[in-house]
Amino acid sequence: MIALLLENWTVLISFLILLLGVFALRKLWLGALLALLFVLVSKAIVLQDLAFALLPFGSGFVISIELALLLFGAYLFYHTLYHSGHFTKFIEVNASFSSKLFVILILCLFMGSFMEGIAGFGIPAMLIAPLLLSLGFKPLTSIVLPLAANTTAVTFGALGTPFKVGLGIYESDSTVLHTLILNSLPALVLPFLLAYIFSQTEQTETNWKKDWKMLAGAGFSFTLPYFLTGLVSVEYPAVLAGFVGLVLFVSLFVAKSERPSAAFWLDTFYPYLILVLLLILAKYFLSDYSWKIKDSIRPLSLYQPGLIFILSSLVYLILIQKNRLWAQLFSQGKDTLLKTGKSMATIFLLVCFAQLIQGDLLQLINAHYMGLRETTKLLLNPLIGVTGSFVSGSATMSNLLLGNAIQADVTLGRNLPLLLALLATGSAIGNAISLQNIIMVKSVVNQPLIGYAKLMKYNLLVVGFYVVLVIVLALLIRG
Repeated sequence: MIALLLENWTVLISFLILLLGVFALRKLWLGALLALLFVLVSKAIVLQDLAFALLPFGSGFVISIELALLLFGAYLFYHTLYHSGHFTKFIEVNASFSSKLFVILILCLFMGSFMEGIAGFGIPAMLIAPLLLSLGFKPLTSIVLPLAANTTAVTFGALGTPFKVGLGIYESDSTVLHTLILNSLPALVLPFLLAYIFSQTEQTETNWKKDWKMLAGAGFSFTLPYFLTGLVSVEYPAVLAGFVGLVLFVSLFVAKSERPSAAFWLDTFYPYLILVLLLILAKYFLSDYSWKIKDSIRPLSLYQPGLIFILSSLVYLILIQKNRLWAQLFSQGKDTLLKTGKSMATIFLLVCFAQLIQGDLLQLINAHYMGLRETTKLLLNPLIGVTGSFVSGSATMSNLLLGNAIQADVTLGRNLPLLLALLATGSAIGNAISLQNIIMVKSVVNQPLIGYAKLMKYNLLVVGFYVVLVIVLALLIRG
């Protein structure tokens, strides 16, 4: 009992240290480092064996390599396209739309979700915010809306990483089905929430009588491919919801006179189509192979999407016949490393921290979570997910930190898929208010004077409304 209390205090104090780094020191990496060191020292003292305490670092290192490769490769790919002038025409076309709501939905909901599906880890909001700013939107709008829109797609972000790495789910199953059902209604409502926030931040009136069909159409265009793809894959629901949803929305709800040609869409998205093709080929040929470093360490898969991003960047430069090809790729790689280096180091610290406290969280679940009533767990799980994502800045980290502990609850039985889906949904929603994501977006639009509290005022509305809808749906599903 004394040992359990000590372990509980270790987890509690380590989380407080992490929060201290986030809020007081305003440095997530420092909070993660201090929390990690505290847990490591505590375990070394209790176990009296430093080598044994370090065992979780092996798997943490492998997971960190995979995530760092993905973050680096995804940003390199976008960076290469942007600096080659690939998005110039896309920005011009978006600037010509008669309704600013069209632009918001196209960029934040569809383009942002597509990028979330491909990359994740806060990259979509980071990339969409400067585009909005360049189109004349206010800085507050440019920061708030990409974060608010980056919620539903996060459930299957970064090619399904929250499920694959976070929960160990690689194929569509009952947990995935519950996730799709829980998120479909909020996805239909999300365009209306974005329109409302847009009217507040831009201080303009929204003509609801005129725009409701367009907003409902945007929700339907997104939700249909999201749900159908999720039935067969955990990797591509967000990708196809963004891409196919965008084509559906523009084809059906944008006036013919403003509708871009098919050649425009092909020119904009062909590098991403090449990327998806290479990803499918790599998965088919490499996903069954891995490098087993040691029995106690998670195997390193040969299928690494991050490497495919890097290869796609090279293919793109070859196709546009870029001069000094390798020098250009090296230059973009160096800039990408400077932009993402701190984030990759933070990811490593957070992953190792999650690995170290997993056993303690399991014991906490056994001691406290299992004794809760089923209805309480339904209410609590999405909030646990939101908190995990808020603290760690990542749905994957939240699922990784908390998912194994919930999966170990033997009392859940047939309700386990629903409760895991609630956790995964909460983890996705929490991205909208994650301090790490907000700081990343603020850094690229260079707006230090817009305070965290002001941003939270708007995005907490989205998070709160989303959570309520999800809980109501969960209660209906359970019956």
